[in-house]
Amino acid sequence: MYRENKPTHIGPYDHPDIYPGPRPASSFLYHNGKAHRIDESEHVPVEKQIVHYARGEDVSGSLAFSSSEQFTVEELLLSEGLSPIEERIPLLAYGSNVCLAQLRYKFSLNPDLSDFILYYRAELKDTDVVAGSFLAPYGALPAVIAPVPGAKTEVWVTFVDREQLELLNRTEGGYVLREHLHGKLTLKTGEHFERVYAYYYPHAFLREGSYVRFKDIPGESELPSMWQADLLNELKAMLGYGGHREEFIHELRWNPDLRTKLSTMLNGMEHTFEHPDWGIPNGFYTLNEMTRSQIKKRP
Repeated sequence: MYRENKPTHIGPYDHPDIYPGPRPASSFLYHNGKAHRIDESEHVPVEKQIVHYARGEDVSGSLAFSSSEQFTVEELLLSEGLSPIEERIPLLAYGSNVCLAQLRYKFSLNPDLSDFILYYRAELKDTDVVAGSFLAPYGALPAVIAPVPGAKTEVWVTFVDREQLELLNRTEGGYVLREHLHGKLTLKTGEHFERVYAYYYPHAFLREGSYVRFKDIPGESELPSMWQADLLNELKAMLGYGGHREEFIHELRWNPDLRTKLSTMLNGMEHTFEHPDWGIPNGFYTLNEMTRSQIKKRP
């Protein structure tokens, strides 16, 4: 089973215990199949931040190994012939779309598409990342964003072009895109954007009368938190599954009868909500179509 110290080279498609996946300790650029650490300099706009570019093959890149090459984000976009950040859409990542191994898998589905995606750490207020009430194809309970007054949770703001957005949409079946206009999201750098989009599914898993947050994800919340491995152990016991754990994991992915039985049980443990901070968008705006600001921190 995987709990603390989850490896970075395997993702939820390899084993559902990994979900949502280990969280990098810094903002980063995902490009050419690996991560490149981004400085989180206060009061510096995202396109001016420094990237520590990695040349090795490890998926952790300069998050784990030193790099002597440094470029600004806008310099890298220009050198790659890609659309500038002003022409990109700010999209929230909060589940396995922050997991490096999962990113490597998703972009392997369309190798002709650029995998250049920026990930900036941010804090989101009055929202928490909790377990959804359905089973992902790889056998995990996936994440949803739910209203939790007073909560503060770590999320990531990515900047994607429209082709990348279409690819991600195809891997997020069941979710719809919603828009945040309430000013409750701020990057670690202090930057704030008028609009941010996120994948939204308004059905959470209810355990003992409460939502359940993931222990992988930093934050402040009144909710109980669990590892995915322990959630799956509880579901195995509730189903009365007699085989050993790895048999259960295998059948969660490949046995349609067991998946149907578990899905029926999860439907009875579902709580449907409407998040007041996430509305239906009237389009998808790029950075140059919205206002931006820097929030000054108190001394």
